[in-house]
Amino acid sequence: MADDEKKVVRVLMVDDNKEHVNLCAEYLPKDEFHLDPAYTAMEALAKIKESAYDIIVLDYALPDMNGIDLLKKIKPLKLNVPMIFVSAYDDPDLSFEAMREGACDYVVKTFQYYESLKERILENIESCPVR
Repeated sequence: MADDEKKVVRVLMVDDNKEHVNLCAEYLPKDEFHLDPAYTAMEALAKIKESAYDIIVLDYALPDMNGIDLLKKIKPLKLNVPMIFVSAYDDPDLSFEAMREGACDYVVKTFQYYESLKERILENIESCPVR
């Protein structure tokens, strides 16, 4: 790849709220990011096994299992991919559990979350020690 070519960051966004996924997509420049949505945990697991991602952004509340249980299923796959855990709850215990299960970052859903999503993704790709 030439120095002037940008690498497109492949993001798996696991969230059952399609409006939320679309809103996040609006804040990620399409020439820099490819956002691949998964609306259930099982869909996310299938996509993880089929494709390579640079980062996974996953929500706590999913229809078929919660985000902590999904992290527990992802962990043995040893993906070497940073994961950002997203929740509507500002809960220190949930944050601790998400980090213990392999998340690099815990973000509370606010309007500012969407505005800072690009920076949070790039920061986590650059500096997160993948476990």
